[in-house]
Amino acid sequence: MTSEQRAEGVKQAMKEFVDEVERNYLRPLQKEAFLGSAQCCDTAATQEDLQSCCDRCQAPTTAAQDYVNQVLQDFSARLQRCTVRCQDQAQEKLPPQPSPEQIAQAQSNLSSCFAECAEEYERQVPKLRQQTLQQLRQSRQSAGY
Repeated sequence: MTSEQRAEGVKQAMKEFVDEVERNYLRPLQKEAFLGSAQCCDTAATQEDLQSCCDRCQAPTTAAQDYVNQVLQDFSARLQRCTVRCQDQAQEKLPPQPSPEQIAQAQSNLSSCFAECAEEYERQVPKLRQQTLQQLRQSRQSAGY
């Protein structure tokens, strides 16, 4: 597979992961938060009480979204470091005045390295998914939701 095809594989795997988390975990949590906030409107005596009640209802959703965003940022940063390492290796192998053949070889090596990064990180998505969902479930249980 080409590096572009591998990159598309990582992108698709991450999209499926994010969609699953959003659909099966974050949406139900948001629903609970909205329903709780609606109850706050019926029970809060003052504007401050209402705001405090709504904030408490939204806290688990916000925490879960923050956690998922951090997981995604960390994964993206690790993948980016892999591609930067590929670029560094390609640059280091080139002489000061590279010939067209040396440049072509470096580009080929770079493309292969990118493909290896993408393949490596695509393989990590199922474990990342499992760990993320497990952490979200544990957080939800410990919060009593």
